[in-house]
Amino acid sequence: MHYSDLAGLVDYHLSSPLMTEEQVHEGCVTAAAYGVRAVIVRPCDLDLAKEWTGTQVRLGSRTSAAPGDATTAVKQFEVRDMLRRGAVDVEAKINLPKMMSRQFQYVEIELMQLLKTCEEGLAKLVASCDVSMLDEERTLILCKMAKRGGVAMLSASEYRAEQVDKMLAKLAPHVELKLMVDGKTLSEVLALKQAGVARFGVRHPGPLLDSWKLHLEELRRQQEPPVAVVS
Repeated sequence: MHYSDLAGLVDYHLSSPLMTEEQVHEGCVTAAAYGVRAVIVRPCDLDLAKEWTGTQVRLGSRTSAAPGDATTAVKQFEVRDMLRRGAVDVEAKINLPKMMSRQFQYVEIELMQLLKTCEEGLAKLVASCDVSMLDEERTLILCKMAKRGGVAMLSASEYRAEQVDKMLAKLAPHVELKLMVDGKTLSEVLALKQAGVARFGVRHPGPLLDSWKLHLEELRRQQEPPVAVVS
């Protein structure tokens, strides 16, 4: 196992509305130091973050914050603006009110339109949703729409433990699953990885990746040949 086996699956979210630009800068430096896959910043920070991350870390952003109730036209403008500012990963918030109202066709068409915009800009689209707010039926319908619409990844910003296996089964094999894992132990994250979760979002990478480094060091110590004793 290598450090990048986990760090390369981690997206560092620097999108809290209370973060200062100085904190975003510190986060970008931290992202490079930890070798994470990407930073996800607020749209207003993209220009600065592009300079701070350079080519070491992928740059991403997200559309209107939860519950994703901006109109499709607004989200389209947001996505185009993000692409112009250097984002290569776009997390589009699913319109939760439309999901709750069973306006599934609206949600699916919106996803397809945003996906087309991202593809034209050579960016990756991730559909993001607070899945914990959905019942089982709506959760499975969302997974089905993501598959039909051609979305490569679904991100659950919030979720219930019992939803994970059901989402993985419904999304496979064409759509990957991303979970936010702040507060979870290394063993819990590794279990999710083993189950098939493809990417992990964190707001604080230190606890997870420091534990991963220690875990790898312990494995290396266990694999070292015993020191011969000369009598």
